Amino acid sequence: MNYLDCYTRVSTTEQKKSGNSLVVQKEIGQKVAKKLGLKFRHRDEGSRSSTIHYRDVLEQLKDDIEKGLVKHVWCQDRSRMFRDMTDGLLFRRDYLEKYDVSLYEGELGTEIDFNNEDESVMYDIITRLQQYENKKRVEKSQRGKIAKLVKASSSNKSMFMGGTALFGYENKDKEWSIKKDEAKWVKWIFDAYENGKSTKEIKDYLDSSGVETKRTKSGLWNMVTIQKMLANESYTGIHRVHIKKMDRTYSFKVPRIITVSQFRKVQRLLEKNQKTKTNAKKHDALLDGLLYCACGLRMASHHQQYKKKTGQIVNQKKYFCRAKEEAWKHSKKSECTNTKALTMDETDKFVLSKVKEVVKDSSLLKERTKKAVLKEKQQVEDNYLEQKDKVEKRIQRVQKDLENIENQISEIEFQKGMGKKESSVADKILKRYWQEWEIRTQELKNSEQELDDLDENLVWVDWIEKFSDELDVRTRKFADKKQFLKGLMDKIIVSAEFDENRDKILKQQGHSFKFMFNLALVDDKIVYKDESNKRLGYDVKDGKKSLSTDMIYNVTARSGVYKRKKKAWKWEGNQRLR
Repeated sequence: MNYLDCYTRVSTTEQKKSGNSLVVQKEIGQKVAKKLGLKFRHRDEGSRSSTIHYRDVLEQLKDDIEKGLVKHVWCQDRSRMFRDMTDGLLFRRDYLEKYDVSLYEGELGTEIDFNNEDESVMYDIITRLQQYENKKRVEKSQRGKIAKLVKASSSNKSMFMGGTALFGYENKDKEWSIKKDEAKWVKWIFDAYENGKSTKEIKDYLDSSGVETKRTKSGLWNMVTIQKMLANESYTGIHRVHIKKMDRTYSFKVPRIITVSQFRKVQRLLEKNQKTKTNAKKHDALLDGLLYCACGLRMASHHQQYKKKTGQIVNQKKYFCRAKEEAWKHSKKSECTNTKALTMDETDKFVLSKVKEVVKDSSLLKERTKKAVLKEKQQVEDNYLEQKDKVEKRIQRVQKDLENIENQISEIEFQKGMGKKESSVADKILKRYWQEWEIRTQELKNSEQELDDLDENLVWVDWIEKFSDELDVRTRKFADKKQFLKGLMDKIIVSAEFDENRDKILKQQGHSFKFMFNLALVDDKIVYKDESNKRLGYDVKDGKKSLSTDMIYNVTARSGVYKRKKKAWKWEGNQRLR
């Protein structure tokens, strides 16, 4: 029995969920199939835009036509199948006429007769008219959308604009509403990433916990989706919609799930991880994520264990710059001069001892200062949440003000360009708007810095409480060492150091380090208000955030035994003296 392949489609997921268009199309197709004496075969595209999406079902239909499996096709109207007139004409030429396939349309199932010149011309005209109607429909929809956005922006209502709700939210009475069972997972995702979990680890945990996604057919999470969520500012309570045609952005408030402070921290982590992304295999390396080569790349770790034919067991643990690998990928020569690796165990010991040395010498961390800071800890925590909430609300307000100013500037520029407003008048208005924009921009920067300072202050007192006492005892375990370094260090920059070898050739002989601390601990000091009467108190004078070393020789990996000249330089411990 011959089949009638009935193609059905709607443009959006919202139409699919809340409308009945797909059901109606299917029912009409079944009636037409019965009328023509053909067996109904459903080709359901579901919700796919004809202009921006790849349509799998339509492409499969084309493949089946080429294979001779399809001879009769029906659609409610051809705009369901074709993007524009060109699409319609190509489908007619390359599939319908070429493979002698009949096309039926509408509730009556009228067949298009391409052998009839009048009907053939009419097919082309109707296709062009439907393209025009689609275009007008889109423009009307866009105008309606803009009107809603203007209303939402001015009224501060969290108006839902259609489509699939962002994970963590739902459409309730056409307004954004928090979906509690999803919102708790949004918070968990941000917390997990901030605490060092990768998007792969987050994905695996969500999948294993049975957390359902919004869109994927398999129900499993996609790492790209997680990254987009982490970068989506809507979770902080400000939702933005950009209209490409007008190059204008509208914003309005929505219920907040995470704080602006946490969002900013995560953005810094995302940017940092993106710039220094490495595909090298991860091991339990103490300094992973902290060591950076002077060329700008994050250094990778390598742990290799094997047995030679001679029976010798090799256990190599190293840190190395991946510049050569990156250069090889792009078929170019590496410009990084740091060609020698670092031995992992020796480097770990050196870095940990050096950081501990700075901490123990720091006036900020000495007993009397620690006690003074810890007395203030409760007050800091009490004030933190209240002050942080005020600053975040101020940031949201300023962001919205800036966007409104930018929209007003665009409007004045448009009116000036169209001759609707005199240039002299427009320029005066624009000048005032730009002055206000600069004031608001500075206010935003100041507020963001204030937020960062609050976060740094709380991290500071938390770290002191955990590590101030019995430093060596608290850093015996690997995990404690890692947390100790993470709380103090921003990064450690490793540079190649050169000297002449015994053949008078300049070669890399070792490495130097630049320690970048989160706080100004290096060479800080206590300054008493009165040296003769220390009871009057003291002030803490900040030091520096960085500490540089000379060449360190015994952390550099060697390919063989190399005897150094005794007269080259003097050594004290593992550090060269100049």
